[in-house]
Amino acid sequence: MNTRAWIVFLDESGVSLLPQIRRTYAPRGRTPLLRHRLNWKRASMAGALGYHSTDPERGARLCFHLKPGSYDTAALIEVLE
Repeated sequence: MNTRAWIVFLDESGVSLLPQIRRTYAPRGRTPLLRHRLNWKRASMAGALGYHSTDPERGARLCFHLKPGSYDTAALIEVLE
């Protein structure tokens, strides 16, 4: 039996970097102007929680990775390694 085996739970999530403008202000009779860059940039996060399969006393290990843009399969495999 391989004693170096780990059980890993991985999750990936992405967020948009566009500002969330909820309210604004302008003098009465003037339309408010909202200025921001519409570049649709994204950031992605991946988190992995690992448990040692034969030694539960080692406790869980948490790994966290941030990346500009989106993940592809190769990038997620790199996070796992």
